[in-house]
Amino acid sequence: MPPTQRHLGFSQLRVGIFVLFGLLVLGFLILNATGDFNPFEQKLHLRARFADADGLREGAEVQLAGVHIGKVDKVNLLPPDSPEEAKVEAVIIVDKNLDGRPITERIRTDSSAQLVATSLLANDKMINIAPGSSKGTPVSENHVLPTTTAMSINQLTTTGNELLQQINKLSVPANEILQKANRGEGTLGRVVNDDSLYTNLDATVAETKVTMAKLQNTIDRVNRGQGSAGKLLNDPTLYNSLNRTVSQLESISKDIRSGRGTAGKLINDDALYNDTRAAIADLRVSAAKINGITDDFRLITNDLNEGRGTAGKLLKDDRLYEDVRVAITRLNSTAEKFELILGDAQSGKGTIGKLLTDETLYNNTNQTISNFNQISTEGTKLIYDFRQNPKKYLTIKFKLF
Repeated sequence: MPPTQRHLGFSQLRVGIFVLFGLLVLGFLILNATGDFNPFEQKLHLRARFADADGLREGAEVQLAGVHIGKVDKVNLLPPDSPEEAKVEAVIIVDKNLDGRPITERIRTDSSAQLVATSLLANDKMINIAPGSSKGTPVSENHVLPTTTAMSINQLTTTGNELLQQINKLSVPANEILQKANRGEGTLGRVVNDDSLYTNLDATVAETKVTMAKLQNTIDRVNRGQGSAGKLLNDPTLYNSLNRTVSQLESISKDIRSGRGTAGKLINDDALYNDTRAAIADLRVSAAKINGITDDFRLITNDLNEGRGTAGKLLKDDRLYEDVRVAITRLNSTAEKFELILGDAQSGKGTIGKLLTDETLYNNTNQTISNFNQISTEGTKLIYDFRQNPKKYLTIKFKLF
């Protein structure tokens, strides 16, 4: 049977085009609802470099402070000769606008990117960008964000395995120590197995209880105002005395600050300060003079030690020593002769002896002094009488017959 030819009318074609357009609009709406497809929205490409991908894949979510803003477009390996420590570069696509404002107000040059696990046990990662501050500048297209490293589950597992290995290594000597302690060996074994330690601790606890009871009794007595400590704490007289003392000290301090009294003048009187400075200057001058005198004494001492000058010769000249010895010998001889003369005088020998021991000479001398005193007395009376009555002595009587 020959195939039949079907003719497509314009009305049928129009219906097909309309259905196709509706399907396209429906697909666009579905893709737009997911938030991953919007051909009319502008995008910003950024880059972040990490030491390894560690579960980061293309299409992974990108967040800004926990808010979804885009996705990872590509994850590329960097060249082997790259000088950086990072080996992986992630290309990030984010929306240029967020909540009606440019995304560059939040992502700036001081922002940082970090790999974050999507869940606690899963190894899938996403990128979280920390918002920048006003100190940074807005990022540009293909800007490389600095990155920070977060602790991953793999790193936690590795750290846990290393910790278990260290614990296993420590468990062997710990078991040996426990076994020795159970056998009573070493200090720990004696502490665990020695009954005398328990007895001593029990006695110490009992003594501590007695001491605490005595201490509580003492505290009670203090609270009741008994004893010296109780009076110090409870007697208001001490507080009043201290208060008066503080008041007096404040008054003295005010007087000193106002320049009253001796202490106030000492602290506030400028004349005293000037006098003190002048005295210090005088002391410096005196010290300089004393230093000069000391130098002179040092020169004199050097001259004496070297035998220069009269004093040096007196100290160093041997002939002077011999002359002094001869003079002392002669002086001793003279002293002996003087002792002999003195002995003769005491025994009444010679003229000096008679002067010292003869009483007749003493009596005559005494009589002479008495006569002289009498003559002096009569002369004084005569002079006094003459002054009183001079006519008596100046009248001249002349008789011819």
